[in-house]
Amino acid sequence: MDEGLQDRLEKFGLSLYMIRITLAASLSWLAVHSIYGDGYLYFAPLAAILITQSSVKASLEKGVYRLLGIVLGGIVSLVVGQFFDVGALSILLMLLIGIGVATACRINIQAVSQVGVTSVLALTFYHDQYIVWRVAETLIGVLIALIINMIIVPPKGFVKVKSLALKGSLTLSDALTGLAAGGREAAQALAALKSSGELLKKSDRLQKEMHYTVSHYQCRKELGTLSQATSHLLKVHVYVKGIAEEISLLPAHYAASDWMLEVVTATADCIALYGTRTLSDADCGGRSLPESLRRARDVQLAWFSELQGQCPLAAFRDLGAVFSHLNRILEEIERADYAALSTAPQQAKAQPARAIQFIQKGLFHKL
Repeated sequence: MDEGLQDRLEKFGLSLYMIRITLAASLSWLAVHSIYGDGYLYFAPLAAILITQSSVKASLEKGVYRLLGIVLGGIVSLVVGQFFDVGALSILLMLLIGIGVATACRINIQAVSQVGVTSVLALTFYHDQYIVWRVAETLIGVLIALIINMIIVPPKGFVKVKSLALKGSLTLSDALTGLAAGGREAAQALAALKSSGELLKKSDRLQKEMHYTVSHYQCRKELGTLSQATSHLLKVHVYVKGIAEEISLLPAHYAASDWMLEVVTATADCIALYGTRTLSDADCGGRSLPESLRRARDVQLAWFSELQGQCPLAAFRDLGAVFSHLNRILEEIERADYAALSTAPQQAKAQPARAIQFIQKGLFHKL
């Protein structure tokens, strides 16, 4: 569906969700009518309406729970219906057995509630082959709803999830830089750090949902590259959170010093450069990521060596933790860049540098 067309339709209340539901319900009714003719024609459209969700995965889960509840409730009603007529006692026994078994088996609550509904209705329509009709037609409704969800998707879905990951990487870079500013900017940096994590997680979730749609076949290679990049950025986000915690333990004159700002800015530039180069077509101004990584390592090593003879032992240990996380960030970005080059069409190969390991070993040796 075209993005402009979707916007115009939503102005009149025709959202994507509504289009999915109406199509799924109508097609389900037509399918059942063409197969069975007259009968319980409302089961299939009812199932299509109830299980249609915003994503294929969510619809699939709800459809499975609904079918499971119908089957279990039908079995219980058949057993109870053999010995009791419809009445308060039969309904009581049926619900106790059906819901009790479902709860004991740790079945999802959606399936548990469906067990009760199906049991009561199946016992009421016991002589009309209610269970067979309902299972068959519910299955048809679920399948059609899933197919509709797989075909009708938001326009430009890949572009949107890619932009979320790009925004998350740039926000993460800004957050890391702001951690060394102190005061109000440090508080804003923590908010940006939280926001970047939400953006990256949302992009990762939407990428996984795209694998259930037909549209992802057009960009499956790019989607694989994007998923790989997002995974690396989520690891970097964990390291930046560690830096935020360690900086909060440092004395204020260390945390907001010029040298701290220089060190974290050099590392943050690598995050932003990787995100821009991997997740967008923007011009990086001829900047080289390997060169930026080398510069960031040089800055880290120079200041770490400088601080060894100037800081008390307690402060130096906390500083060592900050530098260790900064090193891990550079190492993760280097791995991510190497993986991206390895899967590129030109099959370019690059040996990741090992300077980071040397620095890290030296850091812990001195501690």
